[in-house]
Amino acid sequence: MTEILAPTEKLTILIIEDNHGDFVLIEDYLLEKFTDITIVHCTDYAHSANYLKHTTETLSLILLDLNLPDMQGVPLINEVLACNHEVPVIVLTGYSDLSMAKKSLQIGVSDYLVKDEINPMILYKTIIFAINRSNYINQIEHEKRNYENLFNFNPQPTWLLDAKSLNIINANLAAQNKYGLSLSDFQKLSFVELHPKEEQQHIKNKLISKEEPFNNKHFTHLLSDGKEIKVEICFQEITGTKDHKLIVQSNDISESLQHISTIENQNATFRDIAWTQSHVVRAPLSRILGIVNLLEEQPDNFDKIAFWLKQLKTSTNEMDAIVKKIVRETNQFEQD
Repeated sequence: MTEILAPTEKLTILIIEDNHGDFVLIEDYLLEKFTDITIVHCTDYAHSANYLKHTTETLSLILLDLNLPDMQGVPLINEVLACNHEVPVIVLTGYSDLSMAKKSLQIGVSDYLVKDEINPMILYKTIIFAINRSNYINQIEHEKRNYENLFNFNPQPTWLLDAKSLNIINANLAAQNKYGLSLSDFQKLSFVELHPKEEQQHIKNKLISKEEPFNNKHFTHLLSDGKEIKVEICFQEITGTKDHKLIVQSNDISESLQHISTIENQNATFRDIAWTQSHVVRAPLSRILGIVNLLEEQPDNFDKIAFWLKQLKTSTNEMDAIVKKIVRETNQFEQD
């Protein structure tokens, strides 16, 4: 048997009831079962709406008579529910109407009680169940909103997909801004349509059949303006739901790839400069050193000095041209 969890904090209950005798009876039942309780009484909808709008108290529950002087039935229920967002409402009526009970539960009340059938224990259990159920539902709703906020305000483009068809169910704000598409635009697409045709089968294999592990290979995504960007993609299947879904996130790595390409080009330039220094420069430098050695060894060989000086000038000019080329390439590298 499910345990009834009594509230540990003080209760504040609003009773909206125009019949004074019925109010006194319900008040007695509440005071009999609850030791720490504040009871607020309103006799019509107008006063209760004013109270709900201006009260600073934390309301625990509303007991609502369905037939008030200024409003009755479903319109009354809708108005009271609209005045509060998370406070459970238990409807009280003087007659049994199953269709009305079903309707009231469908539109959001926590329970439906016939006044002639109420006793202290029934009222007590109904209130405790209603508060516990409301707290549980409110907690779920808060968590749902938190997850929705995490999804919507994630700075990375993120999608919710049907796991079988890969149709887009939801797209967060970052995806809408990055790709230039509204949520309704995304919902008309399959996720694979964000890829060029040559990648579509590959991304299907990754997300549906999982035939190969998701590695660091990047993909191409197409923006609404036709621009292509390179992206990394990660995904996670959402389990525990009847319809399987996927959370997919993309990371634009276009600038990173461009940066890597620039570094690779710079490295290639470095290698060319190093090769030039180690090979091209070596030839004229060797000739210069050889001529200097000849001049030192044969200083009186006037017949060949003119030839040696000519060769020295040629090698020096060649050396100067190589140095200038290295300087130009270095300057270009720095500009890039």
